[in-house]
Amino acid sequence: MMEIDVIILSFAKNENVISMNNDCINSLNSSTNDFKFNILLVETESTKEYKYDQDNVKVIQPGIEFNYNKFLNIGLKECKNEWVLISNNDTIYHKGFIDKLIEENNKDKDLLSMSPMDDGWFRHKIFDKSNKVYYGYRTSYEIAGWSILVHRSVIEKIGGFDEQFTFWYQDNDYANCLKLNGIKHALITDSKVTHLLSRSHGLIEPEKKFEMTDGLGIKFTNKWRNK
Repeated sequence: MMEIDVIILSFAKNENVISMNNDCINSLNSSTNDFKFNILLVETESTKEYKYDQDNVKVIQPGIEFNYNKFLNIGLKECKNEWVLISNNDTIYHKGFIDKLIEENNKDKDLLSMSPMDDGWFRHKIFDKSNKVYYGYRTSYEIAGWSILVHRSVIEKIGGFDEQFTFWYQDNDYANCLKLNGIKHALITDSKVTHLLSRSHGLIEPEKKFEMTDGLGIKFTNKWRNK
């Protein structure tokens, strides 16, 4: 059975977040019979002992301030398999989503980064579902930052994730790295998820919100202005 590593980031400040984590994990595990997920839950909250009922979950508590890309890189150090699924914890996975993604890579071996489709997301409604594959690098369109399946060779080529992007603009930076390196990405329309629309944003401290959201646009512009 093919194994796929999964990195999920969490800030379990309350029981609702733990429940959301469980919903995401359970949806992954029930989505396929042909693949095994090795789930790495990178947890910001370090004052609790976390135990999840699923035997394929490992909780990593870095014990440092939340940084989206730094936490991804911490999770990547634990990954051993060819494919890595980067997932928000507010995402629900539908039956066969991973089967459809791997199927498209089998058809196009240069397709090394993919996102599944959320039928409820207004920007995904522009896509004609009769076409299964939409190549491109637009964030919130072809690149859905809440769920990206990426081949390990891509991460090695781009040198990991840039840790100056602590939350927002992480997916924009990833998109530009793909484009700069000529790596194909596509939205796969028959691979289905439901994204629960930024439920984790409310967990950010008010005084940090601008710094971790719109404020990162300045860093993004400065990085990519002359590339």
